[in-house]
Amino acid sequence: MSARRRAVLDAAIAVLGREGPRGLTHRATDREAGLPEGSAANLFGRRSELLEGIVERMRQVERERWARLLPEQEPKTARELATSLVGLIQAGTGASEMETVRARLYLHLESPEAIAADNRGVTDEIAERVAAVGGDPAQVEILLSTVDGLALRAVTVGPGSLPNQATMVEALLRIMRVDADGKA
Repeated sequence: MSARRRAVLDAAIAVLGREGPRGLTHRATDREAGLPEGSAANLFGRRSELLEGIVERMRQVERERWARLLPEQEPKTARELATSLVGLIQAGTGASEMETVRARLYLHLESPEAIAADNRGVTDEIAERVAAVGGDPAQVEILLSTVDGLALRAVTVGPGSLPNQATMVEALLRIMRVDADGKA
């Protein structure tokens, strides 16, 4: 991905996360990126192309964030997996991450078809991880819905509105259908 394309998409993510779908325009993206007017439109002629580009860039940004925040080794227990997921939620409440989390949540509403394949990939990946640690992979949809709900609460109400880490970990373990020791 070229530096200019990356700059435009990063700016578009920031605009979407801060101003919502109605604020996301080519012109607002250009202003955010500090580029001449028309730059975003030259790369992404239609709004749908810009949204598709955002999905692509967010996939890359989130993979990088996962790589930074998740342990280098695969979680070996359900508790380690639940703790990692809670860590991702908590990391998303930092000032630098909130706009990206909000942008992803807006994409679910604004362009669900563009994000569907990416969501399916994440769902499949987490289902594999849940199964690998002895959890019930059939529960992955409710698990990810809970994670999304906690992230939504954190970025709309504030990080202080989240339960403490231990409470969230225990809730995710129950959803994965494992006991407090991480056993099915």
